[in-house]
Amino acid sequence: MEEEKDGADKFMSIDKFITELISYHEQIKQLKASEAHYKDLAGNLQETLKKYQAIVDHLPLKVFLKDKNSFYLLGSESYARFLGIVPQEIIGKTDYDFFPHDMAEQMLSEERRLMEVGQAEEKEERHTREGRTRVDQTVKIPIKNESGETVGIVGFSLDITGKKEEEEELEKINKELADFLEARNAELAELKEIREKFQWEQAERRRLEERLKNTEALYSILFENTGTAVAVVEDNRVISRINTEFEKFSGYSRAEVEGAKNWGEFIKNGFSQHTGESAGSPSLISPDPGMHVFKFVGRQNEEKTVSMTATRIPETNRILVSLMDISKYKKAREELNRVMKQVMEFMVEMEKGIRNLDG
Repeated sequence: MEEEKDGADKFMSIDKFITELISYHEQIKQLKASEAHYKDLAGNLQETLKKYQAIVDHLPLKVFLKDKNSFYLLGSESYARFLGIVPQEIIGKTDYDFFPHDMAEQMLSEERRLMEVGQAEEKEERHTREGRTRVDQTVKIPIKNESGETVGIVGFSLDITGKKEEEEELEKINKELADFLEARNAELAELKEIREKFQWEQAERRRLEERLKNTEALYSILFENTGTAVAVVEDNRVISRINTEFEKFSGYSRAEVEGAKNWGEFIKNGFSQHTGESAGSPSLISPDPGMHVFKFVGRQNEEKTVSMTATRIPETNRILVSLMDISKYKKAREELNRVMKQVMEFMVEMEKGIRNLDG
């Protein structure tokens, strides 16, 4: 009985072993099937990545794909060229492998923030490589699975360096044009002010000319109607203007005197005297409010005793002279002096006669 029991135990152990062996075999078969499946999946994934790689390589954009830990899963040829590598070298690396530490840290921090909020963002980015700054218009979009879980991030960048340079150049041109227009406007405003000032000056000039014309007309009227002989003598002593009374007074016409005769030609031997004062020549150098008396010689050498008043015309070197014939007055005065002298002599004789009678 014991032997039968031992034989049964051994059989049970063998049966268990076989069962376990079969189970292991089945597991091995399953593992092999899973390995084959995974290899198929890996192959399919590789083919898919190759297709995506081919697609993104033909886009006019720089494209990258990262997992949720910011490791590169994919990079377009243009993006790899921007990094200075080939597309195969980008997989499994991070921005620390391609950019300065501070820049990489900033870029990864922004990507982590975007994956946390789950929202896309568009911005301009500037990158300086090999001494040249490039400007990219970049869009980064968090990638989510079917469960809504963020599993990575994809980025698209368009090089807008040329566009920005054109915009900056256009902005520069616009600024220069604005400055030019501002300067021209300032010049136009100044020209307008100058024109208005010129118009005002022209109007003022016309007003002054009209006033001068009226003044000259009035001056001519007064000059002609003073009732005395009047002449204007230049600083070289040439007579430049006379009135009608001077023509009568001298016997010469305007044409014969104006611009042709010297003032000294009308004074006899330079003789003159200042009324009530010692003799002296008539002053034509500076105005003299006194009355000069001298012998005036006319056309036929006719002599007249005249009094002359001379005054300087303001803001000029001209002298205005006014003459009055005092010949009759002088003769009357001489006659009065003669009579007075005779009266005085007669009174002296009378006084002598009276004294004789008394004696």
